[in-house]
Amino acid sequence: MQIHKKTYSMKQKPANTNLGVSLWLCPKKNTALYDKLQVLMRLLATVFPGQPPQFEPHITITSNIVLDTENARDDVNRILLACCIALDSLPRDSVDEHWIRTGRVASQKRYFKKLYFQVFRDPTLVSFARIVRELFVILPEKTELENKAKNPHLFTTDSAGNIVRRKSALRDRKHAQKQTQLPESALDLPRIRLELALEAARWSTDEFDPHLSLVYSDLHPIDTALWHTIRSRVLDYLSLEDCDLAQWDVHGNGLSWEGGVLKLVLCEGDVSEWPVLGSVDLHM
Repeated sequence: MQIHKKTYSMKQKPANTNLGVSLWLCPKKNTALYDKLQVLMRLLATVFPGQPPQFEPHITITSNIVLDTENARDDVNRILLACCIALDSLPRDSVDEHWIRTGRVASQKRYFKKLYFQVFRDPTLVSFARIVRELFVILPEKTELENKAKNPHLFTTDSAGNIVRRKSALRDRKHAQKQTQLPESALDLPRIRLELALEAARWSTDEFDPHLSLVYSDLHPIDTALWHTIRSRVLDYLSLEDCDLAQWDVHGNGLSWEGGVLKLVLCEGDVSEWPVLGSVDLHM
């Protein structure tokens, strides 16, 4: 796997702020598949009331990634590199089939899953999501909780009443001396690793639902007339006989890709303004 990285600037935010950072897996821009998905998404957005936001085709591997805001650029690069190494280490069931394959069109009540293509639960994809979730969501959250309990002297309360880590560079000599008198208690790493693995495995089985969103909307429910219009646009554009039967999750709709681009995206505020913090091209 060849890696090509690109990192974008990021406005600094207070440490320990929940950034809502997600890892996206996208088809590459300027490819036939990417362009086809973009056109389809725009066609479908026009049948919904209001002006649904535009976004690029992607599969969310996981959200709530913990990012060190004081060293954001380095941390973004570290996470992307680790993701590439993890993905490259996973076995493939078949080299003849793309590991990202989309199925039927579906809808849920949730805004971000208003209209989407189901994505096959390929073993490589599920394993990759489990690893990323374990390393960059569960591990930092759990170690932070453990440290707050065992090493409270490493934390302080900010002006908003949040418990945050103390600055690594201490200007107060008296406080620095106090820190030296309170050694850091070791964490029970074997227990933590076991808990991490179990929680990540449960998440990948019970919560990870790979999909490729087509429209974000608050509209609910989608009535029969609108669903008929949606089906017609998908069928006509993709030249399919059907698109929303469960069997399409087995046979697929013909939209699939190999490799692509991993992107770390700050999913806060207006969807159209979500910044890409960094990206890496995959060549599998």
